[in-house]
Amino acid sequence: MIGVDGSDVAKEALQYGLHEAAIRGTRVRAVHAWMPSAAMPATGPGMVPPMDITPYRDAAEKLLRSTVAAVAGENADQVELVVAESPAGPALIDNAHDAELIVVGRRGRGAMKSLVLGSVSTYVLQHSTCPVLVVQAPHSG
Repeated sequence: MIGVDGSDVAKEALQYGLHEAAIRGTRVRAVHAWMPSAAMPATGPGMVPPMDITPYRDAAEKLLRSTVAAVAGENADQVELVVAESPAGPALIDNAHDAELIVVGRRGRGAMKSLVLGSVSTYVLQHSTCPVLVVQAPHSG
């Protein structure tokens, strides 16, 4: 199972995951998590009517499909696509119930980027019941 968010490091993670699946003879599940924006209106008495989130869900599905197509090429139709309306860490763990391996990318943001993992990779490492491969962001320069 591979976490995909459209970033370059997620594409790298997807390449690693596809390679590992080919070696192991297993299938691939690519998971993209998204959350409604904090700017989306709340609902309830006296509140603004709920916003239609369909365009956001559609955009998340399109991002996942296009990323998998770009990386997997002709094998893209063999990748199971999952779009989850959830924080990324829990979405990955929830969809890893039968995974042999979880692959996530590490973007390396922040002042201490070389010393610590990101929040998603840390969450997955702490909650996974299978091995986790954390792929480092490609170095520039």
